[in-house]
Amino acid sequence: MLKKYSKILMLMFLCTYASAQTTPQFTQYLFNKFYLNPAAAGLGNQTQIQASLRSQYTGYLADFDQGGNNTISVFSADMPIQKLKGGLGVYFSNNQFSKIESKQEISLNYSFYKKINSNVISAGVGLGINNLRLLGENYKPRDDEDPIIPNSNINLKALNFSTGIFLQNPSYQVGLSAKNLLKPSYKIGEGTIEENPTIILTGKYDLGITYNLDISPMFLIKSNLVNYNTELGVLATYNQKYWGGVNYRWQDAISLLVGGNLLKNTVKLGYSIDFVNFGTEAKSTTSHEIFLRYLLASPKFGKKTIIKTPRYNF
Repeated sequence: MLKKYSKILMLMFLCTYASAQTTPQFTQYLFNKFYLNPAAAGLGNQTQIQASLRSQYTGYLADFDQGGNNTISVFSADMPIQKLKGGLGVYFSNNQFSKIESKQEISLNYSFYKKINSNVISAGVGLGINNLRLLGENYKPRDDEDPIIPNSNINLKALNFSTGIFLQNPSYQVGLSAKNLLKPSYKIGEGTIEENPTIILTGKYDLGITYNLDISPMFLIKSNLVNYNTELGVLATYNQKYWGGVNYRWQDAISLLVGGNLLKNTVKLGYSIDFVNFGTEAKSTTSHEIFLRYLLASPKFGKKTIIKTPRYNF
């Protein structure tokens, strides 16, 4: 009975395990640098709090009911810390593969950076915990009376480690990171599910067309050493405040991106829509994504400097 039970669990996990083999994709990858690369922690010189939400293949119908599409949410906060000569940050992500399987991840990231002329070079590491969750209560077997079908929730945990480097210049930026370096594994009965490391390369180059208009080619290359994902795009930014662009994900979708800085540049809001043009017989035709970022002054640690005048102490 136990062997049959573990085999059932393995099959239920493996039915969507292909989705867990790479880091979740974001069309607005340029605005999710901290999640993709720990070396980006604190690079904005401000405290950043961000929420990113993505609905993959929105409206996809599962075999038995609605809500079968993949949804991804990431909540993060990072800040520069001068005493550490770098930055600190933390993020939580929830990747809902289906109604019966999801993966949560929480990671604490640290970056160390060095300024060389107009360049900032940073290196970062991240340590976290993954949780692979099986929602047995949502599983709908053909035979409701089968006693070996699990009807409770199961959580499997594993440590995770990531690292990365990032080069930032007033005209360009490029980052290289590696996630899942510990090859997180989840033991189910007599079987084991293991995640491959994921390598991510991102970059962009800013071209000043006019005083108020910048054109920025951008790219992302991602691989788990088995599958590869390539994206190419371009953003147009007006007055360093509003942007719009297009992106192409190889053998998947063409995307449109729009966004802007609001409330005196303390808030960034971005939206993208993917028009799926590959494998549409097994996918819904659109994916949607939105992010919201709030910027505030970074906290200052240490004693406050007292400025003395004949009349006041500040």
